[in-house]
Amino acid sequence: MLLNWNSHEDRSCSSETPGRAQAPVLKDLTLTLMLKLLSGFFSRPMLLLSDWFFWAPFSLIQDIPLEKTHVVAEAVMKLGANLLRQVELENGKGNLFFSPLSISLALAHLALGAANRTEEQLLKALQVESVPCPHQALRTVSQHLRQTLSIAARLYLQKGFPVKEQFLEDSEKFYGAKPATLSGNSEADLAVINTWVKDATHGQIPTMLTELPASVVMLLLNAVHFRGFWKTKFDPLLTEPDTFYLDDEFTVSVEMMRARVYPLSWFNLEAQDVQVARFPFKGNTSFVAILPNHPEQNFSRLLSDLSQANFQSHFPKERPTMVKMPKLHLQHHLNLEQALRQLGLGELFSAPNFHPITEGPLVVSSVQHRAALELSEDGVEASAATSVSMFRSLSVFNLNQPFLFIIQEDTTGIPLFLGAIRNPNPSAPQERKTSDCAVGGDGKLFPCSTDQEKP
Repeated sequence: MLLNWNSHEDRSCSSETPGRAQAPVLKDLTLTLMLKLLSGFFSRPMLLLSDWFFWAPFSLIQDIPLEKTHVVAEAVMKLGANLLRQVELENGKGNLFFSPLSISLALAHLALGAANRTEEQLLKALQVESVPCPHQALRTVSQHLRQTLSIAARLYLQKGFPVKEQFLEDSEKFYGAKPATLSGNSEADLAVINTWVKDATHGQIPTMLTELPASVVMLLLNAVHFRGFWKTKFDPLLTEPDTFYLDDEFTVSVEMMRARVYPLSWFNLEAQDVQVARFPFKGNTSFVAILPNHPEQNFSRLLSDLSQANFQSHFPKERPTMVKMPKLHLQHHLNLEQALRQLGLGELFSAPNFHPITEGPLVVSSVQHRAALELSEDGVEASAATSVSMFRSLSVFNLNQPFLFIIQEDTTGIPLFLGAIRNPNPSAPQERKTSDCAVGGDGKLFPCSTDQEKP
């Protein structure tokens, strides 16, 4: 079905603008995403997009029950798996970290400024083309998530660029994205933009842009900052260097956090051959670790399989567990153009329809995403048949080989951040794996085997 700006039912079904709430505390985890609109290339102005937001006529805002937004969580997870697959193909098998929520909201914002086939392609890529009132559902989720996340938005315009007043009004009233005019001095404008991002991310992302092309006419920026504490903290005195098994051949030394007895909910999914554990933060968020039993497993396919298996419904009661988890410090930058092209959004970069934003031609120049994560002892500063295996009263969960993780909001199941860790310490030298390890009598909390305890 082709949609256009004038026939949007979603613009009449959205929620009220939420008040800003204090985020929980855990080391900084921040995210910014950016989309550029440029002019002067084949006479088409271009757009630069950041993080997320979506808009609707403010006077027509309505509420959607939060319990009906589970389809949004499924859609965001599917987009995350699709992006993980494309980025893995493009960038190889290094560490990855991004926010599927942030990217979903950025593209949803863009969809509301799009018409006809451009809008249809965006909704399809977002996995919400069959969701009733998708923008309203996203708006309800966003309002709820502001209890957990700090979200900031900004709209930068080149002086004299004609943007429709309704777009500007709805952006400010609905998203809190106040417009600001660029001076035309690229160096000064760059400093202003980077300062805004630095402040919005509490210093975690000091430089969003390294250059600002003269052809940029519009810049949409949004920053997400998450801070929280583990519900059960790790003791820093137990953190020490330990072995992380990169694959069957190589290892690397990492700073490993440890807990002798940690209240952990975890289980085996035998069909996917993975172990899944949930480490709760204070508040309604969790760090979900997904540990493949074989490091060579395809992460993006695994994430898709887990979503279809509805793994969230399998978490048992917490039980005393011996835990090892590597400390993480990630800074990740993604240029999403190629990934979005592979998801069917190539038209955004050539001949899209953005008439709801401006009468003239407008094309997307780039979609850039920066994310930062620090994971420490205090916390973070970011269908087939299924069989579930439980563990004995004292078990071992050992994140000492490549793993996936999801930082999620528990009430909605929304994946806020998604990461694939193949090497927690990429700057350290790699060593060949030894075949034998001393077990017991050496004062270590854990055996050096990569195998977890089996039931």
